[in-house]
Formats: sequence, C-alpha cells, structure tokens
Amino acid sequence: MMEKYKIITIVSVLVILSIVGFSILNIYALDKLQLGGVDGYFRFYEMSVDDKIMMCNDFPMPVNFNSFKIIIFYENKLLGTFMGDGTSIMPHSFFDARGKYISESYAQSQYLFMHFDHLFGGSDPTIRIDPRNMNVITEFHTSIMGIPYSVTEQYSSFDFWNMLNDKNNMSC
Repeated sequence: MMEKYKIITIVSVLVILSIVGFSILNIYALDKLQLGGVDGYFRFYEMSVDDKIMMCNDFPMPVNFNSFKIIIFYENKLLGTFMGDGTSIMPHSFFDARGKYISESYAQSQYLFMHFDHLFGGSDPTIRIDPRNMNVITEFHTSIMGIPYSVTEQYSSFDFWNMLNDKNNMSC
C-alpha cells in the first residue's frame, strides 16, 4: 500500500516538473522568436494597413503564446498597437501572424510611419522628424501553469526596423 502512494507521488512530481520545464523552455523560445516583414521586407506603414507580420521559430521545440502586441510610442505617447491572436509555431518554421493595427490617431501613425520608412530606407535624408522619439515594444503573452506571463522587449524604431529587415535574422 505504501509503495502505491510513493509511485503516485513520484509520478505527480515528475508531471509538475515537466510542465514547469516546458513552460520555461517556451518562455526562452518566445524570447528568441524572430520577426520579419511578410515578403522579407518590413515597413512600418505596411504594418498599419496590412494584417500580417512574419514570425520564425528557430527553436527545436514548438513555441506557444496566447496573444502578441507590437506597441509603438512616439514622444512617450502611445501611437498605436499591432495586436494578434496566439498560436503554436512548429520548430524551425515560419508563420504569417495575422493582426490588426489600432490607433486613436490612425492618420498621424501613417504619416509618421511613411516618413520613418523613407528615412530608414535611405531615400529621404532631409526628413526633420527625429526617429529617436519613436520606440517599439513587443509583448508575447503566455502562461506558466495557468499563471499569465509576458515576454517583453523594447527597441528603438531604427533598431526594430533594422531587425525586421535583416535578411540574416530569419534563420528558419
């Protein structure tokens, strides 16, 4: 009788440890998830009108999240948010993540995005809008044993633009 309880306890502990272990690996994989433009070419303006962004899971296990956000601030004020639903991305594979850009000032967002895209693309060096005033935060929402958890990264607009346009960034 005592052996039966011992076995049940050991199995229970192993199940709990494996769930926590997979959750920790999932958080690590979310931190390493690679983002890019849909056709290998990212533009802020296209993100505001198109409904997709490319994700690459280069980790050897599936990555799971409940939702994601790309939050954009200009002069420390919320400019807008690109939001999408959660999914599971298989190992070493691409995923076209669908989302929607929401902003209280959609016209201002598009105006700034067009200017930044031209500035970062090198086509108009005379733009007088300071790109250092725009910041981007990525958030991936997941859970550990039912407890909500967010994997968050902050970028300058230029670093974010370069990361999503780096051909070597997407290694799936």
